[in-house]
Formats: sequence, C-alpha cells, structure tokens
Amino acid sequence: MKVLLAVDKSLHAALAVQTLKQCYTATEVEILHVLDLEAIPHPHLSAALIDWYHKKIRSLLEAEANQFLPKFQAVLVPVFQNVCVSVREGRTADVILKTAASSGASLIVIGSRGLSTIQSLLLGGVTYRVVHEATCPVLVVRREMTAIRKILLAVDRSQGAEHAVRFLAEQSLFHPCPVVAVTVCPSPPFAELLPESVRRYGLAAASEYLREVGDRLSARGYAVELRVVEDDPAVAILGQANAEGIDLVVIGSRGLHGLRRLLLGSVSRKVLAYTTKSVLIVPGGSTQAGLG
Repeated sequence: MKVLLAVDKSLHAALAVQTLKQCYTATEVEILHVLDLEAIPHPHLSAALIDWYHKKIRSLLEAEANQFLPKFQAVLVPVFQNVCVSVREGRTADVILKTAASSGASLIVIGSRGLSTIQSLLLGGVTYRVVHEATCPVLVVRREMTAIRKILLAVDRSQGAEHAVRFLAEQSLFHPCPVVAVTVCPSPPFAELLPESVRRYGLAAASEYLREVGDRLSARGYAVELRVVEDDPAVAILGQANAEGIDLVVIGSRGLHGLRRLLLGSVSRKVLAYTTKSVLIVPGGSTQAGLG
C-alpha cells in the first residue's frame, strides 16, 4: 500500500505524521509539501515585480520546507519500508489530487487545518476539496492517535458504504480492533409518515444488512458490535462517535459535487465538520476502495 502524506509546517501536519507512525502500516509513504504561491497575499505590483516577488517568496518557502520535511521523514523512516519527500508548486488541493492519482496512492493522509472556519464550510478549504474529489480514501487527522482502539463504521446500502466495508476488510492499513457498525433508519417526522408494518420491515432489513457487514468484518478478525439507530444520519453518527470513546470514524462518501453539495450538504461533510475525532472517508466512486 502507498500512502500520500500531505504536510505543511502546521501542528496539524505534525499530528498527522505522528498518527501515521503509531497507528498504520504501509509499504511506501510519500511526504508531499506544496508551494502554493497564489495563496500568499502580495502587494499591487507590476508584472516584472510580481515575478521577482514570487521568486523571493519561493526561495523563502523552500528554505522553510527544508527545515521541517527532513524531521518528518526521520520520524517515518524507521517504521516504513520506503519514505520519500516531494516538493511541488501549484494550488495545494490540485497538486495533492494530481499527485495521488498519478502515483497510484491507496490513501491520502492530511491534517484538519481550517475545517472549523466559516470560510472553509462555505467555500471549501483544501481538506474539503481533497476529501470530496479524491478517488482514493482520505484520512483526516483531527488529533494525534497513539493507537486505534475502537472504530465507528457508519454504513448504509450505498456504494460508498460498500467500499468503506471493503477497505476495512481487505486493507492491512491497521490491525483489527473493536468496531461499532451503525446504520441509521429514517427518524421523525419521516418515520411517522410510514405505516408501523413498513417501519418494522425497514428495521428488520437494516438489522439483516448490518449482520452481513458484521460477518464480513468478523471473518477478518474484527470484534464487531451492531447498532441500528432511528435518527438523522449525521446526528446519529456524531452521537455514537462521541459516546463510545471512538478513535476513528470510517464513513463512505456519495460524492456530491458543486451546488448540490453546497445546498444539501452530505452526511460525510457534516461529520467531518463537527466531530472531534479523526475521520477516514472512502469515496463511493473509487475502484480502490466507497454514506455521504
């Protein structure tokens, strides 16, 4: 498995490095740092002066990267078979997505910097863009984890959920541990519109589906606890994550894009915005791995 670890000089990146070292296994890690000159405000200058200004900024950013990138690499070299460092220039999200696609990364690891800001929620920050446009799973590290002791796996019958289950069952990214598998049925007022017989059938079908998921994970060594919850999906998942001492939330994404995603939101986006836990989001359209 190849992991693309996107870093900057922030504390969030350092937490991502330590979490990757302590909780995951991989054969290859590429540490990627992006020099995003366009993200740095500059004064109103002529074309010639802007070029000079960018060269000076690039030189400063490269010198800065040379200070923290070797430290990150030194942390990971004793743990992984192959660790390399890449420094590339461009828009940060664009470069991360392009590098992941061209290198065949099985996972992108990124810090949660900026997720709590109104600007990120409305306009989409780097992390949100990567999460919703990547074709491979993305781990968003909210805080350092010394170990993964329990996982919350949120599933429905979507392709995204199937890919999330498959990722857990088939990847050797981390060692099997207790998993709380939860699926959410319609909550009031929607449930109140259904006949009681239909509601009972829905709950029974959800329980059967969840048992199938549990059997697949149990066969891979996971200790699985099954839960069917009637509530708003995002509210239910956030509540389960906070109540159970979960270290990691694993959830699929249906891949809403553009105005539809902005207006309707998605379960994965809401969970990512409001949980204090690290989140592994598996895309629904991915061939590598796919509730949104």
